[in-house]
Amino acid sequence: MVRGKLILKSKLSGSSIIEALISMVVIMVVFGIAMMIYANIIQSSLSVKKIRAQAILNQTLQIDESSANNISTTFTVDGLSIEQTVKNYNNENNLTEIDLSAYEANGKVLTTLRKVIINQNE
Repeated sequence: MVRGKLILKSKLSGSSIIEALISMVVIMVVFGIAMMIYANIIQSSLSVKKIRAQAILNQTLQIDESSANNISTTFTVDGLSIEQTVKNYNNENNLTEIDLSAYEANGKVLTTLRKVIINQNE
């Protein structure tokens, strides 16, 4: 019988475990940086809550301008806590400063509005 040797001259190419780990680490770093950029963009943009809070504060300010009895108070509108502070502006009796602030349920300030109005009754 003839003994023959089977010789394979081609090698299979593949990646080692270290190469696979390095590529996974690079992908995770790129993904992490992309998520930080996305979170910063979302956080810094005007959200629907901020726009709604500004509309509520503008409406409240219009009501306060027309009424004669302005008092400092806190009230809730649509899940937002609205804080209204009324005081004399620079110790002038005929000028009133109205500060309005809208807070989320967790206490974070969404927006503020400040206006000086002339007292109609004096």
